[in-house]
Amino acid sequence: MEKISQVISKSLDIFSVVLLVIMSLLVIINVALRFIFNSSIVFSEEISRFLFIWVVYIGAIIAVRDDSHIYVDFLRNKLPSWMQFFLKVVCEIAMIIGCTLFFLGSIDLTEVNITDHSPVAGISLGYVYSAGLVGSFGMIVMLCIRLVRLFRKNGRDSQREAE
Repeated sequence: MEKISQVISKSLDIFSVVLLVIMSLLVIINVALRFIFNSSIVFSEEISRFLFIWVVYIGAIIAVRDDSHIYVDFLRNKLPSWMQFFLKVVCEIAMIIGCTLFFLGSIDLTEVNITDHSPVAGISLGYVYSAGLVGSFGMIVMLCIRLVRLFRKNGRDSQREAE
């Protein structure tokens, strides 16, 4: 499972960097063309906006993987270790439920917008809305991996305390 997790993590990092580079290049080139030639690439702004949406969702998966979302834990840290473990498990399960609901909503949005096309580039908006599908599914996977690791770590800590 660790090997698969590492491959997925590395792929997410590379994919997010590639999307960010393409988006940045499109914006920089478009700004330069407007400034120098008083002209621009027509679809550049729209494609950049769509890529930004994808970067945000891929970044959210990476943030869940690294446990780098903002949370307040000063109260939790004052609780006994068994209660901290319990709260972590409850929070992970609540986030999995929330991401599952988001995933189901994204399915509906993608289905509704699959036949609509963007006005300038002519891209199916289903591709844009599928970022929510990929993002929420990726977060569910990362949360499940975190939950398994949490139980494994707690099991090892319990064994050490018993010895």
